[in-house]
Amino acid sequence: MDDKDLSYNKITEFLNKEEEDSKKERRKKPDWVSRMATILSLSAWTIMLAVWVVLEAASPDREMMFINTFFNAHFGTAGFGRARWDYSLVYTAYILLLVSLGTCVVAFLFNKMRMKRKSDKYKTSIFVIGGITIIAIIAFMIRFWSMLF
Repeated sequence: MDDKDLSYNKITEFLNKEEEDSKKERRKKPDWVSRMATILSLSAWTIMLAVWVVLEAASPDREMMFINTFFNAHFGTAGFGRARWDYSLVYTAYILLLVSLGTCVVAFLFNKMRMKRKSDKYKTSIFVIGGITIIAIIAFMIRFWSMLF
């Protein structure tokens, strides 16, 4: 081996080692951008749970609906519960859905900021809750259009 081959081998070894070092994951734990995407995704799920609770509180009592429809009786609702939707709570649930959609969009943007390496992946939770939120907003528009606007 002559000096040219030896120097060529040293240079290629050095470059290969540099490539291996750059391929190694230097992140030891998630950075703040990744953590924000996770926190916002969890927040969107929590808001969706709150929407469900608010809608349950806004819905008419099922027993009252049964009495009114089966017996064709319309009593005063003081002792029997509510026979109609509580529209202020429905509106609150709609606003919460819009907040959830905004949270999903911001979480997606944080997740997109983190996509710098080949090993980085989108969080499927953001897409799932975003899809559920969009479907819920469309269902709200169909069901409660006259009440909301």
